[in-house]
Amino acid sequence: MMADLDEDLLKWYEQVEKTAKLTPTQKAQITGAGAKAFANSLKQTTPMSSENYSGGRSVGHNNQLHGKKPRKTKHLRDSITYKPGFTSDKLFSGNTSVGFEDKYQAMVARFVNNGTAGMSQKEVKNMHFIEKAQNRAKNEMLKAETEKYKEVMGL
Repeated sequence: MMADLDEDLLKWYEQVEKTAKLTPTQKAQITGAGAKAFANSLKQTTPMSSENYSGGRSVGHNNQLHGKKPRKTKHLRDSITYKPGFTSDKLFSGNTSVGFEDKYQAMVARFVNNGTAGMSQKEVKNMHFIEKAQNRAKNEMLKAETEKYKEVMGL
């Protein structure tokens, strides 16, 4: 009787261990599904101006240091990006970071999200769009990651 219990517990432990240990590739598939859900939510909450950046726009320092290139070429909403399994440091760990395409866009997003001195009512209303996206996306992310986990693990 005790041998049966030992075998059953060992089988159960092996099953739990198998489902808890994911390879970085498996983890990337799962976190990538969650990142997709969050990126969609972030695109919905990210404020967008009526500016047209199709030809580029000189913003901030448009000098030799920056190659005389326009610094603003798209809206924040259009610069949201992620790569399944890669962090913001471009390391493949299985974790997926969602963010903005370059450091300039990230800086602008931080100012819009956190606010600046002397803001208009419209700017105040747009504050904390990242947190709003996180709150809106929680359930969608969990659902997407759960479905992908079951698919990856063959459950």
